[in-house]
Amino acid sequence: MKAITEIMALGDPMQIYTLLTSRKQGFKKSIEETEAEYNPMLHAVMDETKRKKKAIKVKTDKKDENGNAVYKKKFIDRCRIAIPAQRLICERDVGFLLSEEVKYNIKGVVDASLQELYDETISVFQANKINYFDKRLARNLFRCRECAELWYMIPKDDNSGYDIRVMMLSPLRGDILYPHFDDYHRMDGFARKYNVLDELGNTTVHFDVYTSSMLYRYVNDGENLVLLDAKTHGFGKIPVVYYRQDETEWESVQPVIERLEELLSNWGDVNDYFGAPTYFFKGKMKGFAEKGEVGRIYQGEGEGADMKVVSWNSAPESMRQEVANLTNIIFSYTQTPDVSFENMKTLGNNTSGAAIRLMFTDPHLKAETKVELFGEMFTRRFNIVKNGIANFIKATPQRIVDSLQVEPVFTPYIPKNEMETLQLINLSTQGKATMSQEDGVKLNPLVSNPEQTIKQLQAESAAQAKLDIFASAINGEQNGEE
Repeated sequence: MKAITEIMALGDPMQIYTLLTSRKQGFKKSIEETEAEYNPMLHAVMDETKRKKKAIKVKTDKKDENGNAVYKKKFIDRCRIAIPAQRLICERDVGFLLSEEVKYNIKGVVDASLQELYDETISVFQANKINYFDKRLARNLFRCRECAELWYMIPKDDNSGYDIRVMMLSPLRGDILYPHFDDYHRMDGFARKYNVLDELGNTTVHFDVYTSSMLYRYVNDGENLVLLDAKTHGFGKIPVVYYRQDETEWESVQPVIERLEELLSNWGDVNDYFGAPTYFFKGKMKGFAEKGEVGRIYQGEGEGADMKVVSWNSAPESMRQEVANLTNIIFSYTQTPDVSFENMKTLGNNTSGAAIRLMFTDPHLKAETKVELFGEMFTRRFNIVKNGIANFIKATPQRIVDSLQVEPVFTPYIPKNEMETLQLINLSTQGKATMSQEDGVKLNPLVSNPEQTIKQLQAESAAQAKLDIFASAINGEQNGEE
C-alpha cells in the first residue's frame, strides 16, 4: 500500500482522489438505511407499501339485477405506532458516558513549563466548549457509525495571533470521510469530500487532503478535480481525529424493535374494533337503551331472544406479555437502563449506593467499553492541540511538548444517595469537619451566587468577631472592678 506521501507526490488530482477513496472499508448498511431506522417517521410500520391499508367491503345504494345490494371495496388506514427506541438508546449511551466533563490528568512529574502548556491546551478546550462538543460527537458516532473532529487555526480579530477551533465532520452534514492508513494500520492521512453552496445556489464539490504537515484543497471544475491551494496547517500532526464503529447502537435489536412496533400497531387496530362495545343479538329486540341512560336494560321478545357482547378474551394478555418481553430484550441486549418514571419511583430515597450501582452495572460496563475508543481518541486530540499551541500560539521547545502526556478520565453517570455518602464520611472521620464553609456554600443547591454569598458570610463573620472582642473587653473591665 502506498503511503500518503507517495500518493500526494503523484501530483495528478484524479489519481490522488482514486487512491484515497477506493480502499475505504464500507458498512453493512448505508447512511440512508440507518437514518430510516433512527427517524420514527421513516420506520417500516409507517410505510404504506410495507404495512398496507386494510381492504373492506362497503354497502352502496345500488342493487344488482337480482335486487341484491352492491358492495364496493374501500381501503382504510391502519393503526401505525412507531417508537423512537433507536434515539432513546443513543441518548442514554451519551448520557452515561459523558454526563460529566472529561478530565485530562497529567502523567509523571509536572514542572512549571509542562503546567503552562497543559493550561493553554485546556483553555483551548474551554474556548471551544468541548464538553458540549463531545456529546454531539458521541451522538453522531452512535447514530452514523463514523464521524471526525477537525482542528484548524484562524487569525484573531485584531491580527495579534491565532485561535484554535474545532468542527465536526459527519455524514449528517454531507461529509464523506476517507481516512488513509499505512501498512501498520496507523492513520497517515485523511481526506474529506463535501459540497459548498455559494450565494447563487450553485453547488461545488470540494476534496480536502490532510497530511502531518500539509492541507491540499481540490475543487471540481465541472469535469475534473483541480488543485485550489496547498499550505501548511501548523499542527505538526494530522489535525483530524477519526471515530468509527462498525454498527449502530441499536443494530442488534433492530428486528425486535420492528416486531414491537408491528405488535403495538396491530393491538391499536384491535382496540379500534373492540374498544367500544359491539353487540350480537339473537331474536327480536323490543327496546334499546338511550345514550347515557343509567341502569340500561335491553328487552328482547320471542323464545330464545339473547344478546352478547363481542369481545376478545384471551389474546390481549398474551399480547401484553409479548410487548413486555420485547421491551425487556431491547433494553437488556443494548445494555440500556430503563429509567422510566414507573421503574424509578419504586426506588425511593433510601436505596443504598451499593444497590444503585448494582442496578446500573450494565450501562457502566458499556460505558467502559466505549472508553477504549474515546480514551485513545481524546488523547490524540490533546496531542494535536498542544502541538498547535507550541507551533503557532506560544513557542515551546519540542522536548516539553513531547514530555507532556495526559490520560483522559471518564466519570460515568450514576444516581447517588447523598445522605448515605455524608453519613459514611461522618462515621469515618468520627464527626470531625471534612469540608470548608466555602466548599459547603458552593455545593448548596439553594445558593444562586456562591461567590457573593461567601463574601457576605466573611463580612458577617468579621463583624461578629469585632463584637465578640468588644464584649470580651467589657466583661474584662467589669470583672476588674469587682
